[in-house]
Amino acid sequence: MKNKNSIYSLDGVGKVYKFTLTQAFKNKGYRVSFIIMIVMIMLLGPIMRLGAKSGSKVVTSVSDVKEEEVNMTEILVLNETGVQFKEEELKFKGTAFEKVKISYPTETKDEILGKLTNTQVLLYITNETEEDGMAVYKINLIAADETEVKGDILDDLGSYLKDNFDNTRYEQAGVDKDVMALISNGFDEKKTYSDTEFKSAASRKYSETEVVALGTTFAVILLMVLSMASSYIVSSVMEEKVSKLVETLMISVKPLALVMGKIFAMLTYVGLIIICGFLGSKLSNFIMDQIAGKADDQASKTLNFDALFKVGTINAIIIIAAVLLVFMIFAFISGIAGSACSKAEDMQSANGTITMLIMVGYIAAMLVPQIENTTIIHVMTYIPVLSCFVAPVLYIIESISLVELIAFFVINIVVAVAMFFICAKVYRKLILIDGSKVKIKEIFKMIFTSDKTRKEAA
Repeated sequence: MKNKNSIYSLDGVGKVYKFTLTQAFKNKGYRVSFIIMIVMIMLLGPIMRLGAKSGSKVVTSVSDVKEEEVNMTEILVLNETGVQFKEEELKFKGTAFEKVKISYPTETKDEILGKLTNTQVLLYITNETEEDGMAVYKINLIAADETEVKGDILDDLGSYLKDNFDNTRYEQAGVDKDVMALISNGFDEKKTYSDTEFKSAASRKYSETEVVALGTTFAVILLMVLSMASSYIVSSVMEEKVSKLVETLMISVKPLALVMGKIFAMLTYVGLIIICGFLGSKLSNFIMDQIAGKADDQASKTLNFDALFKVGTINAIIIIAAVLLVFMIFAFISGIAGSACSKAEDMQSANGTITMLIMVGYIAAMLVPQIENTTIIHVMTYIPVLSCFVAPVLYIIESISLVELIAFFVINIVVAVAMFFICAKVYRKLILIDGSKVKIKEIFKMIFTSDKTRKEAA
C-alpha cells in the first residue's frame, strides 16, 4: 500500500475527494437534489401522521369545519328510538355549528319532508330490522333538493353524530364504550404458526406496524443513498473517461485513488443529507407534537425517518454500519460500471442494471421483516449484498440472533474487500479503453487474468 507505484496506492485520494465534493455542490442539479431530499426526510413523519389522522378523524372533524362553510340555520331532530342524545351534545359548543338552531318538531317525517328550506336539515334517527332479523340503528341527514348545505359538511356532521350516538347508547345500556368496541371488533385476524414461529412471534417486542415502519424506513434510506451515489459515480467516471481528462489526472493520481476519492466524496454528500434530514425530522416531529399533541396511533409511524433511531444506540450503530457496508459495495460496482462505459447510451444501461439491483434489495427490505417463515428469514441473512437490506432490521425485531448478525457482517465485509481489490485491478484497465462498452465477460477475464499472463500473451 505504501508503494506509490502499486495498483493499490491511494496517493492523491484527498485531492480527488475535495475536487469531487466541490464539483457536486457547484452543480445546480445536485444542490437542488440535496435540498429536496432533506426536506422530504424532514416531512415524512408529519405527512404520514396527517394522512393517518385524516382517515381516523371522526369526533374532531366537526371542530375543523369553518363557520363560513356552514350554510345551515336549523337542524330538526326526529328521534324514533329509545336512545336520546344528551342536550349538550347537540349544541356543538366551540364549533362552527354552534349558531345552528336545534329544534324538536312534533310533525311526522312525511309532514316535514317537502317543507324543508334550503338551509334546514332533518336529523332522522330510527331503529330498524334488517332482512336477516338483525336490529340496527340508522342516522339520516336529509336536506332539501335545492339545499345550500354542502355534502361534505353533512358527512362530517353525520360522523360526529354517529359516534356520539354510539357513546350515548353504550352508557344508557350500562356498557363501557371501550369494552363494547372490543366485543364488536372480535378477532382482528387469524394466523397459522408452527410451534417455533409462534414462540418467535409471541416474544417480539415490536408490533406489526412498528416492524413495517422499521423495514419501510430502512428501505427508503438505502434506496435514496444508493441511487444517488451510484448514478453520480457512474456518470462522473464515464465523463472523465470520454473527455480524456482521466489520462491527465492519472499522471499525478493513481487509478484506485481516483475512484476512491469519488466514493468518499459521495459518501460525504449522502451522509450530510442523512444527518441534516435526521435533525430536521426530529425538529418537524417536535413541532407536530406541539401543534397536534403526541402521536398515539401506530399508522402515523409507518414511514417516519425518526423510527430507525428510536431502537437504542447499539441498534442505530448496526444500521449505520450496514448502510456504510452496502454503500461501499455498490460504490465499487458503480466505479467499475462507469469505467466500462464509453458513451451516454452505455451509462444509461449501466445505471439501469444497478438500479434494478437496488430495487430488488428495496423490495426485500420492505417485505422480508414482515414474513414469519423462519426458513426464508435465515436464508436471506446469508445471501451476500442482498442481506444488507434486511439483516439489520431482522436483528432489531429479534428474528435473527447475534451470531447470525455477526455472520452477516463477516460475509459482506469479505464481499466489500473483494470488490475493493477487483476495482483496483480492473478500473485502471477499463478507464483507458476507448470505443465500445466493455462487456461483463471481458471484465471477468480481467479479474482472473494476472498482469504477467497478459504481458506474456501480448
